This record gives sequence, structure tokens and C-alpha cells, in this order.
Amino acid sequence: MAPIFLDARTSQNASSSGAINVATTASYVLWAQVGLTVTAADPSIPMRVEFNGIITLKLNPSASNFTNLIEIIVVRGTDPNSTPIYSGMETLVLNGSEFGPQEYTFAASDYNPPKGTGLLVYSVFVRNVTGNSESDVVRVGPESFNAIALGN
Repeated sequence: MAPIFLDARTSQNASSSGAINVATTASYVLWAQVGLTVTAADPSIPMRVEFNGIITLKLNPSASNFTNLIEIIVVRGTDPNSTPIYSGMETLVLNGSEFGPQEYTFAASDYNPPKGTGLLVYSVFVRNVTGNSESDVVRVGPESFNAIALGN
């Protein structure tokens, strides 16, 4: 049986490199969010949501930390403490060759999430786990998050 398309959405925060200049912080910061309409999903058939994204980060050449650990999380909901679906870490090291933008991409899926009524919301957050100085790592773009809901 072929998958049944339910909905697809994109959260496009920055389309090109250098389009933004947003400092990372020690706290989770929302950078993407989508709401998928899944009310047409057949409750007897498992559903899956597939997603992918890109965030581009840049080290400050005069960073106070030579190594910065960046965390990206995707949650089902609107709060960083909601149900975690994906988490990933990116280490940025100040070694003289990494002054340019560094892209971080990810892809994952959420198998058989609750169908319910209304929107099925996914949110993406970023934080600098190292967290000593907000100017050490900045988000520069592009940033994009895509999600598609399918009935299996």
C-alpha cells in the first residue's frame, strides 16, 4: 500500500548565507516551527512524520571559548521540554581554519505520533551548551525546517 499524503510544511527563517546574525545562547531558542494538519489520518493506519533541516553557524574569531558545543533539538510541541523527537550536537572548534559559516543538516522521523484533532506541531530549538559568551557562535543562515506527514 502506498503512503497517503496528509500535509507538508516549511519554516524558512533565512534563505541565504549572511541573511541573519543571531547570537546563540545557553538557553534554548526557537528557530523553526511547523503545524501539520493530520485530522484526515486513518486512525487504524500508522502515521509517520519525516523532517529535515539546516542551520548555519559561524564562530567569532575572537571567541572566548575555543570549543563550542551546539545542540539542536526537535520536539513534538511548542516548548523545548515537550516530547523530544531528535537531538544532535555540533562541535565548533576555533583552530584558525573555521572562521567561515558551517552548515549543520539533519533528517529524522517520528513514527506513529498521536493523530488527534487540530495541528500536530513540531518545533526546533538551538542552544550553545558551552554558553559562556553569546557572541562566540552566531546563526548566519540559511535556516530551514521541512516536515511531511504521511499515513502508512
